[in-house]
Amino acid sequence: MHSAIDLSESHSDATEVSSFVVLPPSGPFRAEAALRGIEAFLGGRFPGLVFYASADAAPFEGDYRLVPICGVPGDQPDTLRMLDYPPQALLLAIDAALKLFRPASVALN
Repeated sequence: MHSAIDLSESHSDATEVSSFVVLPPSGPFRAEAALRGIEAFLGGRFPGLVFYASADAAPFEGDYRLVPICGVPGDQPDTLRMLDYPPQALLLAIDAALKLFRPASVALN
């Protein structure tokens, strides 16, 4: 699992969110292979965006949760620069894609 989020690819002049944390629901969605699979799945559908899947949050029922990374290191030490929240249309598109992803270990009936 990711122990930290690498923001080294962030451009200092970027103003819009381009990175997201994906929290999977309970069950096989939290397996390491499923986490890496969701990152690849979303990365292939949304070029230019970066996804970090993490099962570090407490297990929950329901659908995936998407958390935009809105704060990046600022120009001064110990400061954050806030990015523009992503458009609702983008969040809905990512949510729709998340509903399509199922880990390989889940048997489809």
